Amino acid sequence: MLTFVPVPTPAKISRFDLVEFVDRRIGAELDDGDVIVISSKFVAMSEGRVVKLATVRPGAKAKELAARHHMDPKLCELVIRESDEIIGGIPGFILAAKDGLLTPNAGIDKSNVAHGMVVLYPMKSEVSARKIRESLKFSRGVSVGVVVCDSRLSPTRKGTTGVAVASSGIEAVLDMRGRSDLFGNVLKVTSQALADDLASAAEVLMGESDEATPLVVARGIGRDLLIDEEYDGGRFAISTDDDVFLRSLGHSQSAYA
Repeated sequence: MLTFVPVPTPAKISRFDLVEFVDRRIGAELDDGDVIVISSKFVAMSEGRVVKLATVRPGAKAKELAARHHMDPKLCELVIRESDEIIGGIPGFILAAKDGLLTPNAGIDKSNVAHGMVVLYPMKSEVSARKIRESLKFSRGVSVGVVVCDSRLSPTRKGTTGVAVASSGIEAVLDMRGRSDLFGNVLKVTSQALADDLASAAEVLMGESDEATPLVVARGIGRDLLIDEEYDGGRFAISTDDDVFLRSLGHSQSAYA
């Protein structure tokens, strides 16, 4: 049976040792086969990826985007720096490609951080995930997977769900091609985004406001899905030519294609 255990955590306001924190907070409670789902914002906070907007100097392109989308030019400057590509936007938001993910404002977040500050995406989420996994194997003798997650918007849908931005030690995308369905039809293109599924389930417990729960332990996945591999944003992404949404909307070039 698959279960999810929330791990409430004191708020962090400055850089800290993420690996040591996870080990101290939940290391003794982990079992082989567990998967740690951890908020990308928590990872970013550990890296010191917090920026004071007042220190940002916007360039000409940022000022142009700000005027077009009715946004703070300083925030637009950060979006440009952090994005792989600017796709478009609406008043208040810029849709950007970042590490294989379409996300408003390149994942830059103003929530759960001091006024006037923003949190950027982590530098290398998959590296942080691997360090946590390897440290726990060494210090606790347990084999676990780690998924770094964020909340996302989906086209035509209200509200947010979870998405994996990186993972380590788990088969994050299951290739179902060649298997048969209940009626004997052979699957030709289907894959299961297991890490995304875990991220969405964990997001129910993490919440979006003051829950202070950046860690969730998923238990019951099974050791057969634990593998010695990392997934970064590029491994989760598909090319623009294969993306039904972007291709249908006529977007034919992408930085993460």
